[in-house]
Amino acid sequence: MSQTPDTSTVDALSHAARAAGSDLDAQTALWQAMFELDQWYFVARGTLPDVAPLVGVVDGVPSLLAFTTGPRAREFALGNGFSEEEASQVLGVPTGSVLDLCEQFTAQGVDRLVVDQGVLGFFAPLPQLRPIHEFINRPRRVPPG
Repeated sequence: MSQTPDTSTVDALSHAARAAGSDLDAQTALWQAMFELDQWYFVARGTLPDVAPLVGVVDGVPSLLAFTTGPRAREFALGNGFSEEEASQVLGVPTGSVLDLCEQFTAQGVDRLVVDQGVLGFFAPLPQLRPIHEFINRPRRVPPG
């Protein structure tokens, strides 16, 4: 199994995907790195035990805001008017649980997942995350040789 990517890997793949446009290989590499992270982070809203990830509106679209690190989530919150106490409430969600979480938000009418808003800002339609995950993890055919 490959080593878990770090944020710099995701950053580099995000920039490469942006430069490559709609290139499927670049997008696949980027999302594969995202799904290989140990956790995705979210700015928490609410008070314990009723805490949920922050949903924002990005380019007019209701969006679940995910971050590759806790500090990025906190910095986003501080930069968007959250108090120090509010900004320090960051949820770390194991990547294995992210798809179920995203499907809950899809059912609530959230359309998009945006990663590292204000830093990277790449996104995917929320209902497409599971198909993206399945595509990345599909069995690969080995050419006869």
